[in-house]
Order: sequence, then C-alpha cells, then structure tokens
Amino acid sequence: MNKIKKRILLIIVIVFVLFAGVTSIYYYPMIIMPRVETGQVPNTNVYSANAMSAVFFVKAGSDYIMIDGGLSAKTLLASMEKININPNDVKWIFLTHSDGDHVNGITAFPNAKIYMSEDEFLLINGTAKRTIFGGNPMPSGIDIDNIGLLPNNQELLLNGTKIQCIKMPGHTIGAMVYLIDGKYLFSGDTVKIKDGDFSVHPYSMDKELSNKSIEKLKELSKNCSLVLTSHYGYFSPK
Repeated sequence: MNKIKKRILLIIVIVFVLFAGVTSIYYYPMIIMPRVETGQVPNTNVYSANAMSAVFFVKAGSDYIMIDGGLSAKTLLASMEKININPNDVKWIFLTHSDGDHVNGITAFPNAKIYMSEDEFLLINGTAKRTIFGGNPMPSGIDIDNIGLLPNNQELLLNGTKIQCIKMPGHTIGAMVYLIDGKYLFSGDTVKIKDGDFSVHPYSMDKELSNKSIEKLKELSKNCSLVLTSHYGYFSPK
C-alpha cells in the first residue's frame, strides 16, 4: 500500500514539474519584455501608460483617443493618474488585437466607443480559436455587438484627428495598426524589436503572415515620425 502511495505521489510531482516547466517556457518571453514608462511622449500630444502592455493616449481636442486597454483596469487607472488623464475624457478606444493584456482594462471606460478590425471579431465571438483552448472573449460587461468593426484602410476623423486603420495580420488573424495624423504609427504586437532589428512577436498565430506584415510595417513607417509598440517602446524610424 505504501509503495502505491509513493508511486502516486511521484506521478503527481512529475506532472507538476512538467506543468511548471511548460508554463515557464510559454510565459518567459512575456516576463522579459520591457515595460513602457508612464508619461508624455516628448514633443507630442501622445501619452503612454504602463498596464503590462503599453496603453497610449492621443489628445484630440478636449478628449482622448486610447490605443489598447492593458492587462487590468486597476493598473491602467493608476498609471492614468500619474499623467493626469481623466477616464471620462477617453471617448474612443482602438484595439490593435484582442489578447487579454490589450483588452482587459477597457472595462474602466463604459462610455467610450470601442473599435477593432472586422477580422479580429472572429476571435472574440468564438468563431475562430486563438489557442487550443479557444478564442479571445472580451472582459465581462463588454457588449461585443456594440464594437465598431473596421475594414482595411478605414479612415476616421475624430475631433480633427485623422486615424487610418491598417490590417497587419499574423500575431492574430485580425491584428490592426493605427496611423494617426500621418505621423504616429501604433503597431501593437505586429513586431518584436531588439537592437533595431524587426522580428516576429513570440506569441504570433501565423509567423509567415507576420513576416509579410513586418515588411509592410517597415515600408509604412518610413514616412512616420514615431512607431509606438506595445512591448518594445517607441522609436523614430528616420
């Protein structure tokens, strides 16, 4: 009987170690990703907030456009206090994609209009899978039927601020980048950047498609003042 108990215990330990090892390997790239500093991007009307992944705010008249929503509302709101942005002044939210570390914080803005790529909608309504476990459901309280769905190259004018919405699939099936006023390119997780080199983000669904989007991003960025990423800071491509 004692031998059976020992064997069961050994099996449990082995399973736990294997699970811990696989989990560590999976999350390691996320753990070592740099964190954006909370503050105003120098010489711009753009502000950054640390919420696991970067959340950006663009001043549009007396209101703000927000790019992505971070991992949690609590963390995001704490960062917003440091840059003196009132959540009630956020009128529009543009999601680069639907992963949890980019959308969980949007619950703090019940009156803001949410936009995303029309292709990404397949992940949040359960039609498509992000992993073997399923898609990317929106946080509790978000009505997906009220999300504005954006086709490729859709252009919007919000309080005099021009937003061009450009599909960059690969990281997810409907990943989208946003070019604001022709000079600020918000790239989400389209690309990983290290020492000036562009490469595929470690959690991409389709690496081949990601590489094509990266080449497109490089070309698009040539005429931009800044490229602002979700995990690798911002930089001037010129």
